[in-house]
Amino acid sequence: MRLFVAVNLKSDTRSRLMALRDELRSRSNRGSFVAEENLHLTLAFLGECDLEQTAAAKSAMDSVDITPFTLSVERLGRFQRQGGDIWWAGLREDKGLLDLQRDLTDRLIGLGFTLDRRKYSPHITLGRRVLTDAMPRRVNPFGETARIIDLMKSERTDGKLTYTSIYRRGKWGKPIVIEPYDPRWACEFGKIRDFLLQHIGDLAVDIHHVGSTSVVGLAAKPIIDFDIEIASMDAFGALLRRLERLGYRHRGNYGIHGREVLNRDKPDEFMQYHMYVCPSDSPELRRHLALRDHLRSHPTAVREYSELKRQLAAKHGNDIDAYIDGKTGFIEAILKMS
Repeated sequence: MRLFVAVNLKSDTRSRLMALRDELRSRSNRGSFVAEENLHLTLAFLGECDLEQTAAAKSAMDSVDITPFTLSVERLGRFQRQGGDIWWAGLREDKGLLDLQRDLTDRLIGLGFTLDRRKYSPHITLGRRVLTDAMPRRVNPFGETARIIDLMKSERTDGKLTYTSIYRRGKWGKPIVIEPYDPRWACEFGKIRDFLLQHIGDLAVDIHHVGSTSVVGLAAKPIIDFDIEIASMDAFGALLRRLERLGYRHRGNYGIHGREVLNRDKPDEFMQYHMYVCPSDSPELRRHLALRDHLRSHPTAVREYSELKRQLAAKHGNDIDAYIDGKTGFIEAILKMS
């Protein structure tokens, strides 16, 4: 796999970058311009990696401290090349960003990767092989606070360059909140399910409410989790095209085989949710359903799991990775009984 470690950008930042990209394109005679969904900030380019190297890259990501850092776009620039320039949006050299990039690079090199050790100049590529009369300039600063890094896979699908995340680490912007069970969660899932079935009902085997909000009496983060089940991954392309028309984007599998992650760029009328697509033979789908069904029929486990989640949230604050890791032993024990 062709891999790199990157920061993926929020929709507002991407929209501002798209305005810069489109302005540049309007003044260009030629160029290959980056698609909105491919805009990102590269932290380390790894190149072609086998399974052992992929595992090493994940280990390096696990070992760095991901303290929230600022991404602030402040200029439009270029790398001059024969045959057309590489144009980019340049970022202010934030200390948190530079420290993270340096620490990650050192750890990757220590694990055997050969990386560029030149001074890191954070930038987001907008176009390649660009011929234009535009000139580099300052822009009104914009950006975001970043807390998450992704291991990205680069591939061409039907001739289209596609980037998807195969592993993710980071922290939430706010402390993790565990709320008592709310019957409204089932109603909210029903609204989302009804909306989606209008558009993909002929492609989906079913849409399953999973995760903690699907279990009566279980305390949970107030986020709906659901799996769109499809007969096989042969149906995924058609499903994705339908969902893209609704504003959804494929984000990869974040390193979990058999579960593709999609989310929506634009706000909608539903409560917060996580949406996954799984084929019927997916081990991850079976795990989700087995955990849900066991908890639904074992009130003692519901009480124990609720208390564990409250303790982990209080202990780890906004560190979602540590929170999830803390639940693993309990979940695996339940799955062995299911």
